[in-house]
Amino acid sequence: MVSASTSKDSEYYLDQEATNLLSYTHECSLRDEPHYLQNRIKSPKSLSFRVRQCFLIDSNHPQTKRFFQSSYMYRSELVRHIKSDYWFIIHPFSRFRFYWEIWLMFYMYTITILIPLQVSFATVLRHSDHLYYVSFVLNVIATTELVVNCITGFSRDKYYRNIQFSPWEIFKNYLKGKFVIDFLFAFPVSLLVKVSGIESRSLGIFLDVYSVVMFLKLLTVSVIWNYLINIFEKFNLSMIFYNILRLSMISVLFLHWCACFYKLAVTFMDDPERGLDPKWDEQQDFLLNIHNGIAARYGFCCRAASYYLFVRSFPKLEEPSTIFAKVLVSICIIVGICFNFYLFLQIYKLITIMSSTKRKYAEAVSELQAYMKIKQFPMEVKNRLLFYYEKKFEKYYFAEDKILEMLSETLKNRISENSARRFYEQVPVFKGIPSNILLALVQGMEKEIYLPNDILLKAGTKGSKMYFIYTGSVAIYTQSGKEIAHMYDGNHCGEVSLFLRTKRLVNVIAIEFTQVFVLRRKVFLDLIPPESLLYRRLEDIAKERMQLVLHEEEQYKSHLLMVNAGND
Repeated sequence: MVSASTSKDSEYYLDQEATNLLSYTHECSLRDEPHYLQNRIKSPKSLSFRVRQCFLIDSNHPQTKRFFQSSYMYRSELVRHIKSDYWFIIHPFSRFRFYWEIWLMFYMYTITILIPLQVSFATVLRHSDHLYYVSFVLNVIATTELVVNCITGFSRDKYYRNIQFSPWEIFKNYLKGKFVIDFLFAFPVSLLVKVSGIESRSLGIFLDVYSVVMFLKLLTVSVIWNYLINIFEKFNLSMIFYNILRLSMISVLFLHWCACFYKLAVTFMDDPERGLDPKWDEQQDFLLNIHNGIAARYGFCCRAASYYLFVRSFPKLEEPSTIFAKVLVSICIIVGICFNFYLFLQIYKLITIMSSTKRKYAEAVSELQAYMKIKQFPMEVKNRLLFYYEKKFEKYYFAEDKILEMLSETLKNRISENSARRFYEQVPVFKGIPSNILLALVQGMEKEIYLPNDILLKAGTKGSKMYFIYTGSVAIYTQSGKEIAHMYDGNHCGEVSLFLRTKRLVNVIAIEFTQVFVLRRKVFLDLIPPESLLYRRLEDIAKERMQLVLHEEEQYKSHLLMVNAGND
């Protein structure tokens, strides 16, 4: 596909704005459609309507903006969900699911702290009822999570174009994933053991085994970072802060886990060399004494683990002399070196990758502002150009033409074919046309971007190209100013100019950020013969739309004459 490069695309828009400073303010005169949920629940003011709306796809959800970029795609997904037999299922991109995942993020992070703490200091915890209270709360939350996951839709498609709402399909997919782990974690084992009256020794062995099983839950904690990045995208926070926060959370967990495992290692077995190192014996005695309390012993483990992990950052302390202690200390030092290396790589990556793309974007915006200052554009045009840059680059600068230059012809063709296929598969008029013809046609098109209220087609001017909407929406106006339709993803306009050299009959205005593919008359006539199915389809559509526009224009002019006559 012949797509305009980054620099050419920007220059095109700059020239367009510089030569045509006027934009059309779209004020929709078509009747606003009621929310489709009213087909299920009549009153939009009722509590059930508002609650159910929270379970439907949310236009402000970060994943919705990523995978359902235009209002048409969002509306289609909303209608598909409500029309289905399983409209009560929670959409994965709903408002409820977003805030539920915020809660899950804190819950999962708390689990990663509590599980190793419970395993390491279980002896103390079992002497009080606190363990069972904590277990009860975790079981309730885990059960709720289990239920919510069983009624939340899912998709195996990486573009989320086909989200499954069938409860049976959801359960089968969940069963293949982490259902067993979630079920084991939700099962109230600790409470059942408590009320069963099992002997103390058997109880300890059973809870030790169950504590190990609980570690399986930690296999699912990677979702924390997905939830966190959604929060940053939702509230438009800097991704640099996301990486800093993520690295800080990982560092805290690492130190916490090391402290807990240090305690386990010191007290796991009787030291055969006991008595050879008084200081090491003191550590063991202190950690084995349950009367010292969890806080005191946990603090001691944190200090000791920190010293051995980051030994170069602390003053020299006396090293242990027994073989068991030396092995443990050596392991801690090796793990600490590896973690320090990991920190260094992450910080280096943060500086070199994140800052470089943002710096390039800032430099591009700075150049744009200097250009606008020299050209003395009005404030409205300046704001629109800045908005264009923000939408085009998403605050990260990249030079598409330079990236493509480094690729082989094979890779370029694969990228072109993939982009072309994703485009023409959503255009109804291309249905049934051989893919080789469509690929050649799409590769002859050009990509253009329009901001809200930009004019794509202007009535009264001669045209030589038509437009296919890739993402976004446009409004269609007759020459006298009547709004007659909206068009969305996969629709097209301006096809009359491919067959007739007449002046355009309509104005086409972008309603939102809209990406289109432009097909010029020469390319169309060179590739599509008059006897082909696609040629006849577009010709029939052009004739039908011409008649419709002329009819609407005539009726609207008659209406205006009657109104003027009544006023006179």
